[in-house]
Amino acid sequence: MKSETINYFDGKQKLIGELISNNQQGQQPAIVLYPAIEGRASFAIEYGKKLVEKGYIVLVADIYGDGATADTMEGGFKLIGPFLQDRDLVRRRSLLAFETLLQQKNVNKNKIGAIGFCFGGMCALEVARAGANLNSIVTMHGILAKSSLETHPIKAKILALAGYKDPQVPADQQQQFAHEMETAGVKDWSLVLFGAAKHSFTDPKTGTFDAPKEKEMGREYNKIAADRSFRYAVDFFAEHLLG
Repeated sequence: MKSETINYFDGKQKLIGELISNNQQGQQPAIVLYPAIEGRASFAIEYGKKLVEKGYIVLVADIYGDGATADTMEGGFKLIGPFLQDRDLVRRRSLLAFETLLQQKNVNKNKIGAIGFCFGGMCALEVARAGANLNSIVTMHGILAKSSLETHPIKAKILALAGYKDPQVPADQQQQFAHEMETAGVKDWSLVLFGAAKHSFTDPKTGTFDAPKEKEMGREYNKIAADRSFRYAVDFFAEHLLG
């Protein structure tokens, strides 16, 4: 397995992604991975490596710029703050990562998927909403709410995996997402709820960044949901990208 940093730019702002590959030759399916609030940190890179083991080239995106990461909730809020106020910036940075993956050698341009965690789920969906030629998307406890930006015809198949007890993705947001998918004409979409799961259920470190604040936010690791969601994602991508 090969892992290397790759630079791309939003104007003068340098973005530093992590490109992970399996050293195989020929055209291969690929996945762009959009991290959660902590940025392009160890969880995202290790998850990317697990996907590479399943047969994909993976680009772990840098949305914040300069490869910035956070190891505290306070640090994460400082990084994500400007993006939560500017969905156009989210869409632009997310598309740049997708376009950067398209440019890599050995990538099959018609077999590209995306996976996003929390904030990264929003990023993945913005690429789809922009009308990009994205084959399939998985969101893990992703923020599903759309913004006032225009939604173009969505080409991707979508699997949204969420915690039933996630206060950041309440029932009304789930219903609005379903309505959006139907309105956008998405023929293959699913929303799966894990009954006991809350927000950020995939990361074993959840709850260790700032326990009181994370409890207040409804952040909690759930091993059953984490393991099952990985299997669901692998099966979904295999159906659409390896077939």
